[in-house]
Amino acid sequence: MTTNIPEAIRFYNSSLETYAQSIPEIYQQFSKDCEKRKLTFGGRSMFNFLRPNFVSIEQYQYIRHVCKILRNAVTKFKQAALSDEKYLRQAGLIDKERSLVMIHPGYDRLSITARWDSFLSDEEFCFVELNAECPAGIAYSEIAADVYSRLPFVQDFKKRFRVHKFKIRQTLLDGLLKTYNEYRGNNKSKKPTIAIVDWREVPTYTEFELFKEFFESKGLNCVIADPRDLEYSNGRLKHNGTAIDLVYKRILTNDCVEKPDETKALVDAYRNHDVCMINPFRAKLVHKKSLFAVLTHEQNRNLFNSDELSVIAKHIPWTRLICNENTIFNGRKIDLVNYISINKNQFVIKPNDEYGGKGVYLGKETNETEWNQIINDAVNGEPYVVQEIVKIPRAAFPIVDNHSIKYVNMVVDLDPYVFGSKTEGLLTRLSSSSLANVTAGGGTTPTFVIERIATKKSRISAKVTLKTKSSNKIKNKVFKRSKNKKVSNRKKGKRNAR
Repeated sequence: MTTNIPEAIRFYNSSLETYAQSIPEIYQQFSKDCEKRKLTFGGRSMFNFLRPNFVSIEQYQYIRHVCKILRNAVTKFKQAALSDEKYLRQAGLIDKERSLVMIHPGYDRLSITARWDSFLSDEEFCFVELNAECPAGIAYSEIAADVYSRLPFVQDFKKRFRVHKFKIRQTLLDGLLKTYNEYRGNNKSKKPTIAIVDWREVPTYTEFELFKEFFESKGLNCVIADPRDLEYSNGRLKHNGTAIDLVYKRILTNDCVEKPDETKALVDAYRNHDVCMINPFRAKLVHKKSLFAVLTHEQNRNLFNSDELSVIAKHIPWTRLICNENTIFNGRKIDLVNYISINKNQFVIKPNDEYGGKGVYLGKETNETEWNQIINDAVNGEPYVVQEIVKIPRAAFPIVDNHSIKYVNMVVDLDPYVFGSKTEGLLTRLSSSSLANVTAGGGTTPTFVIERIATKKSRISAKVTLKTKSSNKIKNKVFKRSKNKKVSNRKKGKRNAR
């Protein structure tokens, strides 16, 4: 990989060490700044690592390119599923979800804000899930980058490396407003009142407060609303008497299915097209982990063009809904249930619709009896997917331990935020275990897209490198690949986690 990331890490750590004597005071102020800026998850600090994750411009541009092509593939599946029962069944929806999915949201787009969860290593870049419903972390990530930028060793780092600033909240807001205007028939005369809707008890509540502050700074009215406090009458959805035009939906579709009485006002207003809701329930079509089975199954190859099939082969691990079927794996026909039973170390099993790393079983870390019991449960109706494991990258990140700097080896999960065809910003999650997930007990750190500052010419060229390039040129700058090495061989024996 032809990037300057190793050099950047060495320079950063060297600069950090020069502040070793002052670290207790620096870290204390840093912790206060994080708390003041509401960078907490369920009352605990999310940002305890003293180094951001570094991604090169070349890597970031390649990530953008891949996400754009995958978005086209996902859109094709959406269109097929909404018009053909054969494809709709592959989404793995239960009946109550299907009834919500089939409600037209009043606009065409499926998922205005989403997040691909992935692992980026020196050799490969593999996605493992798509959060197309209501991805968290957008405001946290952007504000954390500002807090980190004030650290003295980060200031030193910026004298050697240029750091590109993300505008994730603005990109999200642009997507909300653009979709709202489409919903209103491209009538831009009215500024919408926005409601951020989720349960008041959720651990991400502080992020809602950050969004409220941001939306209001842009001249928009905004409320944070628990669905139990919403009222719907006379064609208007209201919260404490305030009429709502646009719902930024953070509540899960599962909650609306499981708690119909508590979410009735929201669902009824949406069904009657009396409120614009983003993301729509329709996003559930591609939120489930079975999406990866749709993308990689041989029966669906006719849905996608050659570019899409190439990107899927390189960046989406082989995935299947667990059921009694014969299918193709690594170019050979297999009995799915029998094969994954006797080759468990090659795979991970996940619930088709769960979050926070719940119910994930890595074959290498699960005993044979439990593994086969999960397969049996899946065959008998419990919705699970099996996915080929991918390489999980690890890296050393500095923390403060007993008033001094200590380096800990962490799993690094890199998750691009996508807004339609545009990718803006990256979430980095860190964990000491195979499940790199904040809900499962991990932490996070901001992601810096960087380039080395060498000459005036190179600084000017930074603006050029973020323009669209051909996929082959970008790919060759990011990964060293053997032309004769098959995708299936590259992936053998590798691990996967959320």
